[in-house]
Formats: sequence, C-alpha cells, structure tokens
Amino acid sequence: MKKAFLLISLMVSTIASATDVWEGTHAVAWDNTLAIEAAKFADAQVGQKLVVDFKEATGDVIELHSNGGMLPGTRYEHHLYADQSSMEVFITSGMLARLKQSGMEICGANFTATKVWYGDGKDNVDENTVWTGYFWMDEWSTLEVAKTSFDGINWSDYKAIRFYSEANRTDYVINVLTKWGDGGKLGDQGTMTMTNEYAELSLEGIDMAARLADVDRLMVQCNKEGGEPFNFTAIVLVKKDATGIATAQVKNEECKADGVYTLAGQRVAQPQQGLYIQNGKKFIIK
Repeated sequence: MKKAFLLISLMVSTIASATDVWEGTHAVAWDNTLAIEAAKFADAQVGQKLVVDFKEATGDVIELHSNGGMLPGTRYEHHLYADQSSMEVFITSGMLARLKQSGMEICGANFTATKVWYGDGKDNVDENTVWTGYFWMDEWSTLEVAKTSFDGINWSDYKAIRFYSEANRTDYVINVLTKWGDGGKLGDQGTMTMTNEYAELSLEGIDMAARLADVDRLMVQCNKEGGEPFNFTAIVLVKKDATGIATAQVKNEECKADGVYTLAGQRVAQPQQGLYIQNGKKFIIK
C-alpha cells in the first residue's frame, strides 16, 4: 500500500499554482479537530486538488468533515502511514458547494496537521462527478465513498453510475454495495456493463434513494484477479438524456478541430490523466 501511495503521488500533475488555506501546528484528535472557515475556500474551483500536509502520523485515519457530516466527494478511512506526509482529495461540485457554505473540519487521530492548501488538479471533472481521485485496487480492496457525495441528487434524472478505472481490462471482480451482508449488493461484474474504461451499474429497477437512506456510504469492492492492480479514478452519474460519446461528438462538430474535450463535451485547455475526445475520437492520457 505504501508503494501504491508513492506511485499515486508521482501520477498527479505538478502543481503550477497553489492557495494556502491554513498553516501552523495542530495535533488532531477526534475531540480536537481543526476547523477551517468557509471564506478560506472563496477562490477554490471544481477539479482542483485539496491537500492536507501533516507530520507524526502513526497509522490512524484522517477524515474531512463539513456541517456535521462527511465532506462530499471524500471517502472514509484514509489510513495514514509513518512515511506519509500528506493526503489529497479532488474537489467535486458537491464538495465545493459545501466548502463555500460551511467550510471544512479535519478529523482523525494521532497526526499533526501543518498546512492546508489547494491548487491545480484534474481538468476532466464535471457536475456529474461525485468522487474522483486515485484509489489503489488490489486484492479485495474497498473504496468507501461518503453518502453525502450524493446529497441533492434527483435519482430520477439518472440511468446509471460509472466507475472509471485505469484497469484497461474487464476481467476483474467488482461489487457495488451499500452495506455488507444480505440485501446490500447493487451489482457486480456479472450484472454490470464492463469496458476497458469503466464498469457501469444500470439504475433500472434500483431505488437509490431508498438503498442509501439507512447507510452512510457507497462501497466499491474489487479484486484484481489474474491481472495487475490498478487505480479507480472516478465515480460519475450518467443522465437519462445522455448518449455518451455520440453526444460529445455532435457538440464537437461545432468546435475547433484541434480542441480537446471531456466525455461531457467540456473543452479542456491542459488535459491531464483521463479519457478525452479530439476530432471525434477517444484517447487516454495515463
């Protein structure tokens, strides 16, 4: 896992600009959290990387909270290691709204926060992205995304959830769950649409509002099977009126031929890691 963290750190683009939010020394404990007011995030933007620097980590966890609950777009149990000095999340639209409304609280135990800042991150993040980052999937790894990531979602507008990865294959095991045990599974590799880019869970026949009502997270469990471990990179909602690549291609016909766009048709000035369209064709930056 430590090696995976180092690999992930190298994969993220070099920060060209950064805005400091807080700096000091704060020994974080569950009863001694670090609160940062909303005004500090006035200039933050969707897709930017939000980073907490720390020291003296001893193997416990860090969580980001806001307004009495988990910060949208974050996950439970960011485990800390002795050789680790920072953790990062990427700002989704839901996260940004909560940061600007209620600020952020850094929670956890047995580490000392030294700095909080945000800066350049991912370009291919839009309003349908509920979580994005790099989560290492190896042997039965589980990504646990806070339920608050889905706050305000009108599920009747959506037909599917896509789980993007860098696996570049379809022969891995995936389980999407709201809880362990009977009745918790929403789908697996046998019921989902599997491509080299993502695993898609159809929402037909699934009442997501009801399934999430009495839980606090959505879980994505994977086993690499016979292939190499890989990163999960995004969870994206698919609207009912979306037609995927075809929609983006129609939009792009009216754009400059050399333009680079996300799958949602948004133009990207400096594409980084992810899936894009140029001249009507898909390509991947790894």
